[in-house]
Amino acid sequence: MKNNLLNEFKIFCTLTRSYSLPISVMSWLVPFVYAIFEKGNIFNGIAALIGIIILHLGSNLFDDIVDYSFELIDIRKGKKCSFNFQKGKCTCFIENKVALKQAFIIDLFLFTIATLIGIYYVYTMGLELLYIIILTAILCLLYPILGSRGFGEIIIALIFSPLLYSGVYFVMTGSFSLKILILSISTGLMTVAVLVNHSILDYRYDTTNRKITLCGISGSEKNALLLLFLIILAAYINLIFWILNSQFSVVYLLPFLTLPFVFKIIKEMNMFIKQEKSPDNAKSFLTKFLLVQNLQKYFIILLCISVIIDKFYR
Repeated sequence: MKNNLLNEFKIFCTLTRSYSLPISVMSWLVPFVYAIFEKGNIFNGIAALIGIIILHLGSNLFDDIVDYSFELIDIRKGKKCSFNFQKGKCTCFIENKVALKQAFIIDLFLFTIATLIGIYYVYTMGLELLYIIILTAILCLLYPILGSRGFGEIIIALIFSPLLYSGVYFVMTGSFSLKILILSISTGLMTVAVLVNHSILDYRYDTTNRKITLCGISGSEKNALLLLFLIILAAYINLIFWILNSQFSVVYLLPFLTLPFVFKIIKEMNMFIKQEKSPDNAKSFLTKFLLVQNLQKYFIILLCISVIIDKFYR
């Protein structure tokens, strides 16, 4: 019985690509910590995280359902001979672990729970939150279509930065904050950096399959690496700009302790590009993918520490 439940849980995690959840959790952490020092409701913040996680998992599954359905249609029409997905995508469908109909029911359940949580907050907190929820829902539903047409990074940036930050802060405090939006720019850029880094690793796959990404638009892997560096750099510049404009204290320079990671990332990714044909390169794929994700994690943790120090000693 326990083995069956564990196996089903593993299938669910694979089905919903739960490995991407750190992006949601880390994005939620900054407005949560900031709102606590603004006398925010901790229960509402934690409940919001649950809703965010459910919506994230549901959106991942919806993306796979749409992509798999389109691939299946092409195969049945004879346009393709077999499925062609990036590693880890639509695995449960391809291996027949979950039927498309079952996945649709699971996804409907996830979206229903997320919707009920949203309705509860709109009812208790006010209609202002409704606009954030509707816009987020629209972007989540459009992502499977627009994500492969060059808008993926923009959509993710909007969802995990201003929308998520504003929503979490509002359910905890009942108000909005300009400073929260400012901080969301830096963390949003770090989230985009995670996606761009992943696109560099998948550059040849995306180019072959005509998937449009920021990396593809840049024209080459070297240009994409430069783009990655500029996006990460912009996250730091944003903090400096607002510190110099007296919106934040110098303690918000703490995230700059992550700069050594940036140089390591550029060096490692440059080696990856040069050694792409190496047989050992595939083994380092996950390592390279986690480099920027770790940078995002440490950047956000240090940003939260900055908030705590600033608020505590003010």
